[in-house]
Amino acid sequence: MDKYSPEERQQLILQLLKSHNKVIAADLAVQLGTTEATIRRDLRFLSGEGLCKRIHGGALSFAPPSGTQEERLENRNAEKQVLVLGAVKIIKEKQLIFLDASSTHMLLASILPDNMELTVVTNSPAIATRLLERKTIRTILIGGELDYAVGGAIDITAAEAINKFRFDLSFLGACAWSSETGFSAVHYRDREFKHLVVTRSGSIAVLCTDDKIEALASYPFLASQEIDYLICKENDSSLKNYFSHTECQLITC
Repeated sequence: MDKYSPEERQQLILQLLKSHNKVIAADLAVQLGTTEATIRRDLRFLSGEGLCKRIHGGALSFAPPSGTQEERLENRNAEKQVLVLGAVKIIKEKQLIFLDASSTHMLLASILPDNMELTVVTNSPAIATRLLERKTIRTILIGGELDYAVGGAIDITAAEAINKFRFDLSFLGACAWSSETGFSAVHYRDREFKHLVVTRSGSIAVLCTDDKIEALASYPFLASQEIDYLICKENDSSLKNYFSHTECQLITC
């Protein structure tokens, strides 16, 4: 006899997804004292209710809830403050850098080195405003219709502007990362814009908070093996294990 009712099992699975972002059916069967077939039925039900995303052998949580760029700044702010300190380590003199619309990149803009003759391009007015205070950093704000949810311009005008640059280093905002699909975005047009930036960049860097690890958003834009730098917390073992087998340089903080 099963230790838990279907409803109890499903609530426990959701709790594990909330804390770990990914669950494996075989592990759940042992942990919850039931069969893999039962767990798979539970995962199918939860997926059908829109509460998780089925993958081979288990399930992923969806990307964490978003909001405006300013609202996202308050979420996991202390963790983001640590990550941007790690991001500064990969910046070199006289680089042309792209900062994608992102709450974490707002923090990064405030601590970019003043003595490296940097040129920074961004599609985010909030990031440009922070850079305006940095007199030694040349700042270029690309135009276009502003997307309220993203916090920057991602339309065709912005895309045409991106085609005029060849970035040494681009910092891209990611809504989620999973070992199954790589880095993904919540909005389709944002995905298209990010993918274009990738094609115009020598190196790509992503700052990844814990809540985005082994999660899934609807629109993948970058495969894991295509990233050059990943900045994450020291205790993110799943990222360490995965990226140790790639050419990506992992910066832990």
